[in-house]
Amino acid sequence: MKVLIVGGGPAGTLAAINLGNKCEVTLVEEHQAAGFPVQCAGLISQPCYDKLKKYSKRSLVNRIEGAFFFSPDGNYIEMVGKRKGVVIERKILDFELIKEASRTAEIFLKSTYVESCVESGSKKARIVTSSGERLEEYDLLIGADGVNSRVAREFGFSRPEIFSAVQVELAFECLDENMVELYFGRYYSDGFFAYAIPIDSSTARLGVVSKSDPKSYLERLVEKHPSVSKRAGKSVIEVNAGAIPVGLNEIFKENVCLIGDSAGMVKPYTGGGIYYHLLAAEILGRNFPDLGKYRSDYLKLLGKDYRTGMRILRLYSKLSDTDYNELVRVGKDMFESYTKELDMDHPSSLLSILPRLIKLVSLKPALIAKIAKELAL
Repeated sequence: MKVLIVGGGPAGTLAAINLGNKCEVTLVEEHQAAGFPVQCAGLISQPCYDKLKKYSKRSLVNRIEGAFFFSPDGNYIEMVGKRKGVVIERKILDFELIKEASRTAEIFLKSTYVESCVESGSKKARIVTSSGERLEEYDLLIGADGVNSRVAREFGFSRPEIFSAVQVELAFECLDENMVELYFGRYYSDGFFAYAIPIDSSTARLGVVSKSDPKSYLERLVEKHPSVSKRAGKSVIEVNAGAIPVGLNEIFKENVCLIGDSAGMVKPYTGGGIYYHLLAAEILGRNFPDLGKYRSDYLKLLGKDYRTGMRILRLYSKLSDTDYNELVRVGKDMFESYTKELDMDHPSSLLSILPRLIKLVSLKPALIAKIAKELAL
């Protein structure tokens, strides 16, 4: 059986790795090297890294213990969940994953998937390479080609909502080099949040995910945030931009399936996706060639987390800056012990502790009602 994978990011290469010993795999990637351009903040959970390190130990940059959650007025609370985090270098991870995939799959870089057709009774893909055009025969086509997936558009898959992201790496006085910083409020993002991910004690990746104009929100964060503006340097080391799909897409139709960002396999409340891509690739490999089982097992494992993640995402837009200030104010001394039950890969863990937290803290009734409504408590 011949499988053609379009896209050489983690979703595509992990799919190739999991299918390589089961069928004949060809992978095409439009860029000339894996990991370029970088479109990822590079924060994953420790369990995710534990699975990936057999392919890429060199990608480790820093270890994360928890997060500081900032309200718009500059106050913050510390939260440490039961899963730790790891900061990775995506350029290295992507290179080493594609190297691993090449052990069992045929890899073509600088090769663009154009469209599919039927010729002489066989399904074929038209591929444009640096040396010309060629037709690649396949039995199964896998779209791992990102948020603007050509495969998804061609075969009429529904499309998720798209958020934009901008990130800079720069000198930054971290409060703690092993703690991520998250900045909430409508002045710093439209419907999401901003962040600082430490590389070390004096360097961080500062970014904004937003429905609109993330560049302007990032400039506000760096120049006007009551805490960030005092600690951010002026010299930018690297600039990255990307798009984040929000909401799980259709996963398969007949002999075409999607994986990764093209399928909206991203945590709706954080924008992170590598762990979900890893699980999807394992499930695809385990059930191959049964695409229906691939979809059902994936939804069985993560469906509840997607639903919870979408509720948390909606809450970002419902909470006012005053609400965020209130949450941080009353939660400073009460959240820490409860948040140790939180799992950064599974947002449904929040639903088990939030009712207990609300009972403990003296929140305004209107704010309690808003949280309860959006999270369906």
